Amino acid sequence: MIRANLAFFLDDVVFSRNFRRLTGALAAFGALVMPCSCVVCGAWDTSLCQACSALFRAATARPFQAEAGAESLPDVERTAGDLLRGTTADAGYPTRPRESPYGPLPVIAAGRYGRAVSVVLLAYKNHGHVDLAPPVAAALVGALHHAVPAFRTGRTGTAPVLVVPVPTRASSRRRRGYDPLMLLLSRLRRSGHLPAGTELVSAVRHRPLPARLASAVGCGGGASGARTALAAAFSAVGGGQKGHGRRRRRMNVLHSMEPSRRARPALAGRDCLIVDDVLTTGATIAEVHRVLVASGARVLGAVVIAATAAPAGSGAAATGTRAHDTGRPPLRTSSELPEISERQGMNKGQG
Repeated sequence: MIRANLAFFLDDVVFSRNFRRLTGALAAFGALVMPCSCVVCGAWDTSLCQACSALFRAATARPFQAEAGAESLPDVERTAGDLLRGTTADAGYPTRPRESPYGPLPVIAAGRYGRAVSVVLLAYKNHGHVDLAPPVAAALVGALHHAVPAFRTGRTGTAPVLVVPVPTRASSRRRRGYDPLMLLLSRLRRSGHLPAGTELVSAVRHRPLPARLASAVGCGGGASGARTALAAAFSAVGGGQKGHGRRRRRMNVLHSMEPSRRARPALAGRDCLIVDDVLTTGATIAEVHRVLVASGARVLGAVVIAATAAPAGSGAAATGTRAHDTGRPPLRTSSELPEISERQGMNKGQG
């Protein structure tokens, strides 16, 4: 009774005219002291205006299969559900099974990494706009809710699926002051918005440089192998993967990760779902996949917030596939998602 009365009282306070005036005045004062602008269009007094927020939601509202253009993803054995998964005839496409029982690790992306999505993600990751976490988290949780039932089709067992985020380098965490991906997933876990039957686990970490160098030298062999190992071991010092080709990206992450000590005993025999922010070639996801499989886990697939566009004729539009068949409208491919112009700076006055 007391709790119900308190809830009614708080509703009266929050939705009252005086409270709205007070919050508006505080927002105006905050904009005066710490001015900001929309990261997409540059409108003042908000990091993401209503119009651009609506465009971002529209661009990430229909998850799609994104593994077709990622050449570094590992080849895995498809389940019966994967082999028969196609676009239904009522959606305008013929249903046909996949010809090969092997294929790239399935990946579901919330949207395409282009224009509006890329600007919002870069502002959130690299420019300290943690206030953009709510819309980015909403895009991620939508892809997760599509992926979990799709990847579990035809599998038995009641144990929760382990949601394993791609780890962030310690140097990147120190530079930003936070872990962007873990911040999103922790927010979803606290709010209870993670899919039912899943458990968030930081099961993979980056290896220390000496251990990575020793492992890579042992696997490489010879002078050329030693040079490759040195370049791979110290690539973390040079920054991220942006601007590198497929071979260089793969070399940069080769033997760079290992299972965390706490999670190692719990990985054997468990179903895992890898989560990353952006899918380009799939080299980082492939490295996490290698670590999990070596620890005895089964990797069902991966989920990303955004994926780079697949080459013409090789995406989901060419094959007529979608994430899964649940009676919902067919998932759109990356080429069908809306776009808006991208600004060079994150805020007004930034170069």
